[in-house]
Amino acid sequence: MDRLKLHRNGPYLVMIPGLILLALFSIYPFLFLLKISFQKYSPIGKTKPFIGFDNYIHLFQDHNFWNAIKVTAIFVLSTVSLEFIIGLALAVILNQLRIGERIVQSLILIPIAMAPTVVGLMFRFMMNDQYGVLNYFAEIFGFSRTAWLSNLDFALPALIATDIWQWTPFMMIILLAGLKGISDEPYEAARIDGASAWQTFWYVTIPQLSKIIYIALLLRTIDSFRIYDTIYMMTKGGPINSTSTLSWIVYDKGFKFLEFGYGAAICVVLLIVVVTLLTLLLKKIDLFEVEKKS
Repeated sequence: MDRLKLHRNGPYLVMIPGLILLALFSIYPFLFLLKISFQKYSPIGKTKPFIGFDNYIHLFQDHNFWNAIKVTAIFVLSTVSLEFIIGLALAVILNQLRIGERIVQSLILIPIAMAPTVVGLMFRFMMNDQYGVLNYFAEIFGFSRTAWLSNLDFALPALIATDIWQWTPFMMIILLAGLKGISDEPYEAARIDGASAWQTFWYVTIPQLSKIIYIALLLRTIDSFRIYDTIYMMTKGGPINSTSTLSWIVYDKGFKFLEFGYGAAICVVLLIVVVTLLTLLLKKIDLFEVEKKS
């Protein structure tokens, strides 16, 4: 009888260590974050009074917060869309490559093997207005030197370009795996029907890749919202908050100015924004599943 009970409860017993870790490192921190977002919480203060929704009211009246919303939206939309377009192009090219495919893939994947702090530091040196390699080549081609990271017009595009350089290979490898999984039959049918290369790509390849595309967009969208390391190494949110994203002002308010309660409120709003976007993407994936079944 005891063995029968153990057999029935075995799966639940195996889950207990994982549930304990989930509670310690995910659920409890989130509940603590939610709690202090309603407090005037500071590590240097003796009292941590409950202030209700004051942090959230102040948040929506804060010009820096709305600026961070705008910068984050520009950054996420630009990086994810361009990484998808370039990554898809590279995936299609590599899928057609028959000689040296593994070597080319290995070379393209080098950026994602590097830490974001290293990439940020490398691009900061490359974009230096005095000794940066980009200005060196700019002068060779007759252009003047540019202070890429301290110029209001170029700082955010420089950050976007850095992210694209590092994470396009990630998008490419997911899409390439999807292309490898498409059978030859749809392409043979399209060839028999006399479809052009563009028609085959648009009406055969893209529909077959639809679920993979949304998964790739989902993963990169999550990661784009979390950018911090590269900003810290390259611009530190400047100049004049032109590269200050939501994740950056969480650090700025919470750890630089020790306004933990206010920083927690920003985290809660960021979480709501990300969860809403991810829910919409997941609904798209479910929609494609329903269409395929029908």
